[in-house]
Amino acid sequence: MALLPAFAVWVNRQERLGKAVLIRNSIWRKKAFTSICVNVFLIWGSFNATETFMTFLFQDVQGLSATSASVRFLPEPVSGAAVNILIGLFVHRLRASWALQISFVVSALSPLLLAVMRDGASYWEFEFPAVALIPIASDMLYTISQLIITDEFEENTQALAGGVFNTVAQIGKSVGLALSAVLASSVTAKSGGPRTSHEGDLLAGYRAAWWFTFAATVACIFVTLYGLRGLGKVGVKRE
Repeated sequence: MALLPAFAVWVNRQERLGKAVLIRNSIWRKKAFTSICVNVFLIWGSFNATETFMTFLFQDVQGLSATSASVRFLPEPVSGAAVNILIGLFVHRLRASWALQISFVVSALSPLLLAVMRDGASYWEFEFPAVALIPIASDMLYTISQLIITDEFEENTQALAGGVFNTVAQIGKSVGLALSAVLASSVTAKSGGPRTSHEGDLLAGYRAAWWFTFAATVACIFVTLYGLRGLGKVGVKRE
């Protein structure tokens, strides 16, 4: 805990003196870049945890085989591919802040549907739309963020900024899954009783994890409102 702020102070001194540093502190002074890093941390954590607990739902609660569980995820790559094609075609015509806001709202429905899912509901009522909607925000954010990095930084800094962005995404995946797993395990342990089944206890924990990932996705909306509010079109060719 002491070394982390000390390291930041040392990096700031190195940068002020014009000496070599791995990652300059000044990279975080760009509000748009800091905002997309916070968003990717939250979205990747939410995406990974929501998807993981859906796998547990299919196999541990519903008792499906690995093959049957995998088939139920087929809408995800289809919707993800469709979103990427649409982004490529229309991203230069849309305000990036609006596109991100819409994608966050849509993907927030995925963990929300799972959290409020009725017992005994069919796959098509809650799980199918949840699987189809989950990749939209992550795909939209990744593409737009790369364009923001290209616009915000000089050529000799773009690779560094892109590397930082991807590192933050991977850390977000690990932290999001770890926190949601701790939450789910805690709720499952407390919900156990003579009147509940093992599957019911597990599902109670999974619902808590999905509420957590829903909150993380909604938080991205407010981060975008603050940090990317004035962001216009990105990916437009400049002479």
